[in-house]
Amino acid sequence: MVKIRIMAMIATHHDQPRASTHLDQAIKRLESLFRRAHWRIERPVDRAPSRADLVVSHRVHRYAVGVKVAAESRRDRLIPLFAAAILDAQAAARICVDAGPLAVIMASRIPEPIARDLKDYAARVAPGVAIGIVDLDGRVHMVGPGLEALNAAPPRSALARPAAPAYQPFDLFSDVNQWMLKVLLAPRIPETLLNGPRIDVSGGAELARAAGVSQASGFRLVRHLLDAEFAERSGALRPARVSELLRRWQAANLKPPREIGMRWLIPGDADDQLRQALRRYSSEQQPIASPRRRGESADPLRPRVCLGLFAAADALGFGHVHGAARHVYIERLDPWAWDALGLAPAQPGYPIDVCIRVPRAPRSVFRGAVLRDGILMCDILQVWLDVAEHPARGREQAREIWRRVLHSVVDDGSVK
Repeated sequence: MVKIRIMAMIATHHDQPRASTHLDQAIKRLESLFRRAHWRIERPVDRAPSRADLVVSHRVHRYAVGVKVAAESRRDRLIPLFAAAILDAQAAARICVDAGPLAVIMASRIPEPIARDLKDYAARVAPGVAIGIVDLDGRVHMVGPGLEALNAAPPRSALARPAAPAYQPFDLFSDVNQWMLKVLLAPRIPETLLNGPRIDVSGGAELARAAGVSQASGFRLVRHLLDAEFAERSGALRPARVSELLRRWQAANLKPPREIGMRWLIPGDADDQLRQALRRYSSEQQPIASPRRRGESADPLRPRVCLGLFAAADALGFGHVHGAARHVYIERLDPWAWDALGLAPAQPGYPIDVCIRVPRAPRSVFRGAVLRDGILMCDILQVWLDVAEHPARGREQAREIWRRVLHSVVDDGSVK
């Protein structure tokens, strides 16, 4: 049998802890990639900077790998990091018997033109170095003996970037607009139930600054709210006809979600397992400290997760329905994140422990989420929107939230 041993060398810098974390996550992703291809993986005891951190065995070839992660998918960022990965791989290969260098660059998305530039650059400056280009769209492009079997192309949906039509009707409940609506309503909702800045705004520019979005987005939303009489100016910008606004928001939220039923890899107490898994995952996410951006992971390769629907209602203290499915929002479907949570897709016919759901409005879901007892969970407004039409007595849960919280938010005293 021929053996391939891939050794990943990660240079750790004490003055760059976040960069080190990104590299650690990149190594874990490579491990997951190789495991799915049935490669044998081990970690050497020797963790010296000049030696490998990861050994993967499969057939004849042997590689020492330098890995770099880019926070931005820009050519002027990727190529210098790729050059550093090449140097790392060459340095590791020199002390690994019969090892060839393999340089891997990872980013959230690497467009095809930039991927071609990276391949051309490596062929020009380091023709003897095997290379790997990996992104979160699903691209895995490796060049080197024995590595091509790992290659995967991004799905067509990721490659297609259709041109915007000449005219697009205003979407009041787009992702960014839902988040700005939460910012406008935040002063009326307790901070423990909705994360967001609690300030008065006079117009689109101030709203955009408070929400951390573009001024154009703020101006467009404010103009639409004023035209539709969902806001009025009396010094500051004030929401108006809130009950009607929330009814329309709820109706716009009825599209079927992307959802996958999951099982625990190691069975146990389901509720306790979920709390422990999310608490551990949230602590590793290193969420950004800014109040308006709480819930955003500092690691571009690590999808955000938070508790949702009935489980979030329970955790927030407004639970009304018992025995309903447990839901977790995840920024994108990512097998590595499932492994980190201790979950695996449930086979047909088997009971479901947790439903993984991908939000249609991730900015609104994760920025509005609140952190309680070390667990990130959906805000009370998001819970109300999500449970309203759920078949498991969702309307009862929504009425309970409306009665106890949201009724006081509206301006006309109506009850839903």
